[in-house]
Amino acid sequence: MTRMGRTAGVLFGGVALTAAFLVQGPAQAAPRQPERPQSPATAPVTTAAQKISWRKCPDDRTVQCGTLTVPIDWSNPKRGSVKLAVARAKATDPKKRIGVLLVNPGGPGGSGVDFALDRAGLSKQVRQRYDIVGFDPRGTGGSRAVKCGKVGKAPRAYPRNQAEFDKLKKYQAALYKACRAKTGTLYDFLGAGSVARDMDAIRAALGAKKVSFYGVSYGTWLGQRYAELFPTRLRGLALDGAMDHTVNTAARFSVDEARGLEAAYGQFARWCRTSKHCALRGKDAVKVLDGLMARADKGTLHEIGDPKERLEATDLAQMVRASSYDPISWAQLGEELRELSRQKVRRIRTGTAEAVAADGRFAGILCADWSFPIRDHRALAAVRAETRRAAPHLRLNPLGWEAITACLGRPAATDPQRPYRVRNAPPSLVVNAVADPVTVYPWAVSTTLRIPRTSLLTYRGAGHGAYTLSPCSRKAVDAYLLSGKTPRLGATCPAVAPDFTEARGSSRGPAKPRRF
Repeated sequence: MTRMGRTAGVLFGGVALTAAFLVQGPAQAAPRQPERPQSPATAPVTTAAQKISWRKCPDDRTVQCGTLTVPIDWSNPKRGSVKLAVARAKATDPKKRIGVLLVNPGGPGGSGVDFALDRAGLSKQVRQRYDIVGFDPRGTGGSRAVKCGKVGKAPRAYPRNQAEFDKLKKYQAALYKACRAKTGTLYDFLGAGSVARDMDAIRAALGAKKVSFYGVSYGTWLGQRYAELFPTRLRGLALDGAMDHTVNTAARFSVDEARGLEAAYGQFARWCRTSKHCALRGKDAVKVLDGLMARADKGTLHEIGDPKERLEATDLAQMVRASSYDPISWAQLGEELRELSRQKVRRIRTGTAEAVAADGRFAGILCADWSFPIRDHRALAAVRAETRRAAPHLRLNPLGWEAITACLGRPAATDPQRPYRVRNAPPSLVVNAVADPVTVYPWAVSTTLRIPRTSLLTYRGAGHGAYTLSPCSRKAVDAYLLSGKTPRLGATCPAVAPDFTEARGSSRGPAKPRRF
């Protein structure tokens, strides 16, 4: 099996690309108990502050680890409690300490404890001035991680007819029941509303009147939800790769994700044409991809290293997605595409269809806050067709597809997409790459408009998590966190080509989250 798997920067120009590649503009299952969206004025006041009993973390004894007990259901604490795993890397220059910086790496379900152990990939200057505090969100890592057990053989991730759609929906329903049975009541309270209240409990336990927040990818939604509920308890809000909780249809979500992936591949194609590090140098990488997609449709393409296993078009899209989080992966992507192009043309008779990845944690968190009602195969096929028209080369983004199908057969979201506007928050910062294949640029624009006094810094390159991709982005985020200074209106950072003289990922902070 190749790295493309079955489980789920240079500016544009000079390459003949379609418009889609152009940079996008500046026990028994129980019913869920609703986490009713509440305005900041009616958000529940955190219960009496506890203290966190700190100890040295086993993986890094310069960092403190501890736990904090919070209610499973903040509206009814009698329903039980959960212990949150928390980690704190104290400011290295206590005399210049600003305060607490809560951090989250995204996922959904990424470990904030690990993120704190990595100091969130933040600069020395930020680490000197802040206590960097991360926590494993409820249901993840050390905070009573979701358990699901076995749910049977996974069906096709991309159903071709109503019968296969029914199997997919039944499987997702069975996954919910298995996770609910193994995890208990907590499984119905994994949404950002509950996590935001957990964050405020951490703030209180630390004895801080206000905290700053730095979130990446899905972590930006947690920051937005906290700002909505507790805006006056924020000193600053920095969102790197923004989720947009107003994207309210499966078609729009899938189309947005696919366009982001096409934009990322477009920047790869531009780089690849002239870079000595690209195995396809001198060739049109878009035409190469189109040719490989056509071969995949005909069944004449096989997995690298396994001539008996057929490669499908969705596998190619997954390969591109896996290489789009950081341009440092572009050289490997070029090698893979060249190797695929050199395969002999013959029909592959064997191979299995791509199956759903059984990840109850991902679905449990995502489906608490996102709703993508899809009635039947006809409706799902319409979404796929619309997505392909919007992104004709890659056709879809496997991550977007995974998100819209993860919630089939599950209870309704407790806090689904809705118009929202954060009020009374401090001046905030959003930073995003124009060719982000995961949290796409239009989402950053929308998020900026929904948080008054928010500045948008546009990174003109490709990749996910602009802070780790560009010295210019790092400088701007650092300036905001350290002094509150926000970039001017329309500020941009130039794209940065990958530096292959460095060890892969050696100076780019912690590993990227697997999904959002």
